Amino acid sequence: MVDSVSRNWVGGLSSGMDTQGLIDKIMAAERVPVNRLQQKRNTLSLQKSMLQEINLKLFELQNKATDLTFSRTFNSKKVTSSSDKYLAATASTSAKVGSYTLRIKQLATATKVASAGRIAGPLESGQRLASPQSLGGANTTLGTLGVTAGGLQVAVFGGGTHTLDLSALSSTSTVDEMVTTLSNQISANSELKGKVAAVYDGKADQVRLTLLNQDASLTISDTGGGSIVADLFDGSGAFTLASGVPVRVSDRLPIRSGAATTLADLGIDPTSQMTLTRGAATMTLDLGGLTAGSTVTEAVAALNRQIDGNGAFVQGGVATGNPDQRLVEFRYDAGSRKLELVNTNTGDTQGFTLADDTGAVPAANFTARLFAVGGSASSAADYGKKLVSETFPTPVTSGTITIDGVQMSVNAQTDTLQTVLSRITSSTSLNASYDAASDTIRLTRKDGSAAPIGLGSASDTSNFLSVTGLIGGTQAAAAVARSTANLGLTTAQAANDQLGTLSPPLTGPVTAGMLRVTVNGESTDIAYGTTDTLNQVLDRIQQIDGIDEAYYDSSTQRVMIRTTGKGAAATLKLEDLGGGNLAALMNMPTSAVSGAAVGSTLQSGHAVSNIRTTVGLDNAGYAMAVTKGSFTINGVTFTIANPAATTTDAVLKMINDNARVGVKAEFDATGGGIVLTSTQVGNTSIALGAAGDTSNFLTAAGLTSAAQQVGQNAIFSVDGLFGGADQVRQSNQIADVVEGVTFTLKEVTGAAGETVTIAADTAVARKAIDDFLKVYNETITMVAGRLSEKRDYSLEPLTDDEKKSLSKEELESYETAFKTGLLTGDSTLSLARSRMRVAMSGIVRNVDKAFDSLSDLGISTGVVGSSYQDTRTGTLFITDDSKLTTALEQNPDKVAALFAQDGTSESAMGIARRLKEALNQFTKSGGLLTRRVGRTGATSANSEMDKQISLINEQITKQETRMTNRENALIKQFSDLESAMSRYQTQSQAFASQLAQLSGS
Repeated sequence: MVDSVSRNWVGGLSSGMDTQGLIDKIMAAERVPVNRLQQKRNTLSLQKSMLQEINLKLFELQNKATDLTFSRTFNSKKVTSSSDKYLAATASTSAKVGSYTLRIKQLATATKVASAGRIAGPLESGQRLASPQSLGGANTTLGTLGVTAGGLQVAVFGGGTHTLDLSALSSTSTVDEMVTTLSNQISANSELKGKVAAVYDGKADQVRLTLLNQDASLTISDTGGGSIVADLFDGSGAFTLASGVPVRVSDRLPIRSGAATTLADLGIDPTSQMTLTRGAATMTLDLGGLTAGSTVTEAVAALNRQIDGNGAFVQGGVATGNPDQRLVEFRYDAGSRKLELVNTNTGDTQGFTLADDTGAVPAANFTARLFAVGGSASSAADYGKKLVSETFPTPVTSGTITIDGVQMSVNAQTDTLQTVLSRITSSTSLNASYDAASDTIRLTRKDGSAAPIGLGSASDTSNFLSVTGLIGGTQAAAAVARSTANLGLTTAQAANDQLGTLSPPLTGPVTAGMLRVTVNGESTDIAYGTTDTLNQVLDRIQQIDGIDEAYYDSSTQRVMIRTTGKGAAATLKLEDLGGGNLAALMNMPTSAVSGAAVGSTLQSGHAVSNIRTTVGLDNAGYAMAVTKGSFTINGVTFTIANPAATTTDAVLKMINDNARVGVKAEFDATGGGIVLTSTQVGNTSIALGAAGDTSNFLTAAGLTSAAQQVGQNAIFSVDGLFGGADQVRQSNQIADVVEGVTFTLKEVTGAAGETVTIAADTAVARKAIDDFLKVYNETITMVAGRLSEKRDYSLEPLTDDEKKSLSKEELESYETAFKTGLLTGDSTLSLARSRMRVAMSGIVRNVDKAFDSLSDLGISTGVVGSSYQDTRTGTLFITDDSKLTTALEQNPDKVAALFAQDGTSESAMGIARRLKEALNQFTKSGGLLTRRVGRTGATSANSEMDKQISLINEQITKQETRMTNRENALIKQFSDLESAMSRYQTQSQAFASQLAQLSGS
């Protein structure tokens, strides 16, 4: 065997023969078997690609057949509503065709809870004395409640018994201190930690003990001489927390808070006497007429009446009883739940001192219990900051403002609120003041007239008037009922003398009875007796919702009662009832009085101060300082790690970004509070707070004490269902009334209701059938065409060299022609065509005989006279369109059965299902066609044709190796011949030369 031969040679030099030509001819003859193998392989490759194309088409047809086996194809529904404005619906395939009339009486709405009042503190309070703690509630002392701390014994079912020692608490300890001590001892006990929690519920004003581990069971009882359980939870002195009763609350004793707190709750002796000193003026205050059961509201009224009666503490120096003349007054601040003693004018810099007069009344403790332990407290200044630093809703800009035609400047960097108000007062005919109680600015005409007050001008450059709510304010006047004639009483008589002793100066003796006070149409009856004083009766009137003030003014000698509401819609009327005659003796108007559209005072349309949501919570303007820790909404816990570094906006975002909490939180800039809205509608509540909460954010935000606006449920009825009775759901999406149909309630309907119609959506099924027939016809035409093509045997398959010699276009043209007929008579394709035609043409057993074949749907190979070629090929056409449409509209289930019915035998299967199964025998992995040619685009050597091609390639490789060796051997042979002949020629020439030499000699 010749391994290698140098081809750097020139043949025929000695022999004179075309040696290379001879070798080429010999090799050409030798190459014939290789060319045949290449032709065979290339033919197989073309057949393979053609069969793969058909396999892909069969797979496409199989998918279209599968679409016809889905119930949604034939059972899709379309929905129409008589009015999408009121009612909409969606229908699944299981919905039945029909119409449903709904009467919507009420839509479901979401639950909301908004801050109870404003949560921002006033811009300034001036000289102010405030209780350091909120009144009552968690700050109520155990002694006030009559509770002895002692200790608690906790027995764990299946575990040990533990004692919680509370002996360090005393009668002066608060409920909050008791709860804190309990929580600390529980946390320090490894067996109790995580099983039970103690917390004070500020909204319900109750102590709550909650079982945290529902698998546990705990019995809690008094021990060590304590009475916590017996006095607060269970008279027996013991109770059990278990999964059935996981929560117990202190419902045996009321714990009052805020304005409803009583003197007894606060531990205040009703005989207390105090000294109020303001500058050089001093007066004595007492709680005369009050009892241990009197509330903070009643105490405030009584104390302020005493201030009204002292000329040194009212404007003008003469006591008239008019509360508007007070220089100093007691107030209850609902935002902080604290009692305050303040100058009524925040610009008044005169300080004051309140002290218990224990010299006169040793038991006096009003100041000690509310303001300072030592029994004496002095006011502290709370003056406003520069405008730029105040908690306005929007920063105030420097520039000019115009009030009542007078233009003046405002400098946000250097002005305070008081300097601007002083400028207004000195420059105009108005008195400008800030009321810390309502957090509003008031502009009052100095002459008391009701002329409209003009605000702003086109040339103004500062936003002060709009930021402070004056632009949107109201100058409307309240409804005022005042005596129509003088009563002749002094301030002292109104405050101290019994009604039965006031005739004269009253025009007649007072008869006990009732006063009916009607405010804006709402009536309240006030009982009185002849032993009551006039001020006591007026105090009761002032507690009625909608009443701002009720007092006797000795300067005019008339009773004046004013509503909080303003404008013409505000109405007020007083009437005698039950035999009483007080209204008549007070000369009150006999008919209702109304407010006026314009009065002498213009007041800000909204609170001046607001929460600054973009700055830290500690400097945002909250009336109650926000503490760090955790708070809980709907069982989801949120954490404020550092109030100084956390803004209100950040807290709201933290809530809104949590998908589990189920509420949307937002800040209401107009109302100055936070609003939580449930993301789900219906009469569900929003759970605020949890046993483990450590931050007071919810309380500071005014949410825990706020009444929730509980959402309402949807109420509707459906004709023909449930006897037409009203149905109630916690959603406007109703999916459980009609199977497969979801109704969406949008608006309340009229008595006739609105109708939803469910109809078969034939478009889906029709498209699926059209698509199926299209692909079926394409597939059967392709298969039939390949089987019946006539082959041009004059075309030989190409060798590799021949393919290389052709251009791309020439090669494609030649192969296209050569492929024609290449699959003629292919047994696999013949079988596939046969199975397809059998699947499509056979009837389907066990279905409605009116719909057991395609012809029953108007689908066939053609009408009479159709093309023979189409009929022979087996293509299908919709020959009766109306027949198919009617079948889909009226009998979609029967059409579905014809295509999709499942069965154990092929004849019992629906047409699409058995075609799908038949095609799967060819297209699946290992299927007849896939096994033979593989899948298009997949590289595999496992198909039968791939193996054939691989085997031929191996043979070609061997032949190419043999050809190379053969050519090398021929070259060597001819090279050797040339070498031998060259030697013979050399020898011959040598012999000839010698002979010539011999002949010449």
